[in-house]
Amino acid sequence: MKKIIFIKLILSLLFLTSCSSSQENTASDSDELVSKENTEDEKLNQLKTEASRLRAGGFIKLVELNQGDAIIMYVNNYDEYKKLNPKSTVDEALFKSYWETSDAVEKALVDGSVRLMRKLDFLKKVNLVLPYDGNTYEIEVSLEELEEFTGKTIEEIRIDWDNNFSNPYVYDDNGRGEFFKKFGRK
Repeated sequence: MKKIIFIKLILSLLFLTSCSSSQENTASDSDELVSKENTEDEKLNQLKTEASRLRAGGFIKLVELNQGDAIIMYVNNYDEYKKLNPKSTVDEALFKSYWETSDAVEKALVDGSVRLMRKLDFLKKVNLVLPYDGNTYEIEVSLEELEEFTGKTIEEIRIDWDNNFSNPYVYDDNGRGEFFKKFGRK
Protein backbone atom coordinates (compact mmCIF):
# COMPACT_ATOMS: atom_id res chain seq x y z
CA MET A 1 0.00 0.00 0.00
CA LYS A 2 2.84 2.41 0.87
CA LYS A 3 4.49 1.67 -2.50
CA ILE A 4 1.30 2.61 -4.34
CA ILE A 5 0.97 5.87 -2.38
CA PHE A 6 4.65 6.64 -2.95
CA ILE A 7 4.38 5.97 -6.70
CA LYS A 8 1.21 8.07 -6.92
CA LEU A 9 2.94 10.89 -5.05
CA ILE A 10 6.00 10.80 -7.33
CA LEU A 11 3.84 10.78 -10.46
CA SER A 12 1.73 13.62 -9.12
CA LEU A 13 4.79 15.71 -8.32
CA LEU A 14 6.12 15.16 -11.83
CA PHE A 15 2.74 16.10 -13.29
CA LEU A 16 2.32 19.19 -11.12
CA THR A 17 5.76 20.55 -11.87
CA SER A 18 5.02 20.26 -15.56
CA CYS A 19 1.68 22.06 -15.28
CA SER A 20 1.41 25.62 -16.48
CA SER A 21 -1.20 28.15 -15.55
CA SER A 22 -3.32 29.36 -18.43
CA GLN A 23 -0.67 29.70 -21.07
CA GLU A 24 1.27 27.18 -23.08
CA ASN A 25 4.87 26.82 -22.04
CA THR A 26 7.00 26.45 -25.14
CA ALA A 27 10.28 27.91 -23.92
CA SER A 28 12.82 25.75 -22.15
CA ASP A 29 13.72 26.41 -18.51
CA SER A 30 17.19 27.67 -19.32
CA ASP A 31 19.30 29.79 -17.03
CA GLU A 32 19.13 32.75 -19.38
CA LEU A 33 18.57 36.05 -17.66
CA VAL A 34 15.65 38.05 -19.03
CA SER A 35 16.64 41.60 -19.91
CA LYS A 36 15.29 44.77 -18.33
CA GLU A 37 14.82 46.37 -21.75
CA ASN A 38 11.28 45.18 -22.49
CA THR A 39 7.88 46.84 -22.35
CA GLU A 40 5.68 46.35 -19.28
CA ASP A 41 3.44 43.93 -21.20
CA GLU A 42 6.47 41.89 -22.28
CA LYS A 43 7.76 41.87 -18.71
CA LEU A 44 4.39 40.71 -17.40
CA ASN A 45 4.31 37.91 -19.98
CA GLN A 46 7.83 36.87 -19.00
CA LEU A 47 6.81 36.91 -15.33
CA LYS A 48 3.77 34.74 -16.11
CA THR A 49 5.97 32.27 -17.97
CA GLU A 50 8.49 32.05 -15.12
CA ALA A 51 5.72 31.83 -12.52
CA SER A 52 4.24 28.88 -14.39
CA ARG A 53 7.59 27.12 -13.96
CA LEU A 54 7.61 27.46 -10.19
CA ARG A 55 6.72 24.57 -7.90
CA ALA A 56 3.04 23.81 -8.49
CA GLY A 57 2.94 26.54 -11.13
CA GLY A 58 -0.30 25.05 -12.41
CA PHE A 59 -1.93 26.10 -9.12
CA ILE A 60 -1.21 29.80 -9.68
CA LYS A 61 -4.27 31.95 -10.27
CA LEU A 62 -2.89 35.48 -10.39
CA VAL A 63 0.32 37.09 -11.63
CA GLU A 64 0.71 40.87 -11.41
CA LEU A 65 3.60 43.24 -12.02
CA ASN A 66 3.69 46.79 -10.72
CA GLN A 67 6.87 48.78 -11.43
CA GLY A 68 9.19 45.87 -10.71
CA ASP A 69 7.16 44.38 -7.85
CA ALA A 70 5.68 40.95 -8.58
CA ILE A 71 2.62 39.51 -6.88
CA ILE A 72 1.90 35.81 -7.40
CA MET A 73 -1.15 34.16 -5.84
CA TYR A 74 -1.92 30.46 -5.73
CA VAL A 75 -5.50 29.17 -5.81
CA ASN A 76 -7.37 29.02 -2.52
CA ASN A 77 -8.58 25.44 -2.90
CA TYR A 78 -9.30 22.58 -5.26
CA ASP A 79 -12.64 24.02 -6.44
CA GLU A 80 -10.95 27.24 -7.53
CA TYR A 81 -8.23 25.21 -9.27
CA LYS A 82 -10.84 23.21 -11.22
CA LYS A 83 -12.64 26.40 -12.29
CA LEU A 84 -9.36 27.71 -13.72
CA ASN A 85 -8.33 24.33 -15.16
CA PRO A 86 -11.54 22.43 -15.98
CA LYS A 87 -9.78 19.92 -18.25
CA SER A 88 -7.16 19.00 -15.66
CA THR A 89 -7.00 15.37 -14.59
CA VAL A 90 -5.72 16.33 -11.13
CA ASP A 91 -8.24 15.09 -8.55
CA GLU A 92 -8.81 16.62 -5.13
CA ALA A 93 -6.73 14.01 -3.28
CA LEU A 94 -3.77 14.62 -5.58
CA PHE A 95 -4.20 18.40 -5.26
CA LYS A 96 -4.16 18.23 -1.46
CA SER A 97 -1.30 15.74 -1.32
CA TYR A 98 1.06 18.10 -3.12
CA TRP A 99 1.44 20.45 -0.14
CA GLU A 100 1.52 17.75 2.53
CA THR A 101 5.04 16.50 1.85
CA SER A 102 8.29 17.59 3.43
CA ASP A 103 7.80 21.32 4.04
CA ALA A 104 6.45 21.81 0.52
CA VAL A 105 4.75 25.14 1.27
CA GLU A 106 7.87 26.81 2.69
CA LYS A 107 10.08 25.32 -0.02
CA ALA A 108 7.76 26.63 -2.73
CA LEU A 109 7.70 30.13 -1.25
CA VAL A 110 11.39 30.46 -0.42
CA ASP A 111 12.54 28.94 -3.71
CA GLY A 112 9.96 30.70 -5.87
CA SER A 113 10.49 34.19 -4.53
CA VAL A 114 14.21 34.20 -5.21
CA ARG A 115 14.06 32.08 -8.37
CA LEU A 116 11.93 34.77 -10.01
CA MET A 117 14.46 37.50 -9.14
CA ARG A 118 17.25 35.26 -10.37
CA LYS A 119 15.55 34.81 -13.75
CA LEU A 120 14.05 38.26 -14.27
CA ASP A 121 16.42 41.16 -13.75
CA PHE A 122 13.62 43.74 -13.81
CA LEU A 123 12.15 42.47 -10.52
CA LYS A 124 12.81 44.51 -7.39
CA LYS A 125 10.47 42.63 -5.06
CA VAL A 126 8.48 39.40 -5.08
CA ASN A 127 5.41 38.59 -3.03
CA LEU A 128 4.05 35.02 -3.13
CA VAL A 129 0.75 34.10 -1.46
CA LEU A 130 -0.23 30.47 -0.94
CA PRO A 131 -3.45 29.54 0.89
CA TYR A 132 -3.41 26.00 2.26
CA ASP A 133 -5.37 24.06 4.85
CA GLY A 134 -7.09 27.08 6.39
CA ASN A 135 -3.92 29.16 6.55
CA THR A 136 -2.48 31.76 4.21
CA TYR A 137 1.27 31.53 3.80
CA GLU A 138 3.05 34.51 2.30
CA ILE A 139 6.57 35.58 1.56
CA GLU A 140 7.70 39.03 0.49
CA VAL A 141 11.34 39.71 -0.26
CA SER A 142 13.04 42.58 -2.04
CA LEU A 143 16.25 42.31 -3.99
CA GLU A 144 18.02 44.57 -1.48
CA GLU A 145 16.81 42.47 1.49
CA LEU A 146 17.83 39.25 -0.27
CA GLU A 147 21.36 40.48 -0.87
CA GLU A 148 21.68 41.73 2.69
CA PHE A 149 20.35 38.49 4.19
CA THR A 150 22.50 36.14 2.09
CA GLY A 151 25.60 38.33 1.93
CA LYS A 152 25.59 37.67 -1.83
CA THR A 153 24.71 39.86 -4.76
CA ILE A 154 22.02 38.69 -7.14
CA GLU A 155 24.76 38.21 -9.72
CA GLU A 156 26.60 35.83 -7.38
CA ILE A 157 23.35 33.95 -6.77
CA ARG A 158 22.72 33.70 -10.51
CA ILE A 159 26.24 32.41 -11.20
CA ASP A 160 26.14 29.67 -8.55
CA TRP A 161 22.46 29.14 -7.71
CA ASP A 162 22.94 25.83 -5.92
CA ASN A 163 25.74 26.87 -3.57
CA ASN A 164 24.72 30.49 -3.01
CA PHE A 165 21.00 30.00 -2.49
CA SER A 166 19.25 26.71 -3.26
CA ASN A 167 21.26 24.36 -1.05
CA PRO A 168 21.59 26.67 2.00
CA TYR A 169 18.09 28.21 1.94
CA VAL A 170 15.73 25.84 0.13
CA TYR A 171 17.02 22.35 0.90
CA ASP A 172 18.60 22.98 4.29
CA ASP A 173 15.88 22.90 6.97
CA ASN A 174 17.59 25.45 9.21
CA GLY A 175 18.42 27.87 6.39
CA ARG A 176 14.92 27.61 4.96
CA GLY A 177 13.46 28.17 8.42
CA GLU A 178 15.59 31.29 8.97
CA PHE A 179 14.72 32.67 5.54
CA PHE A 180 10.99 32.07 6.03
CA LYS A 181 11.09 33.52 9.55
CA LYS A 182 12.68 36.70 8.17
CA PHE A 183 10.52 37.17 5.04
CA GLY A 184 7.50 34.89 5.41
CA ARG A 185 4.38 34.80 7.49
CA LYS A 186 1.53 32.44 8.18
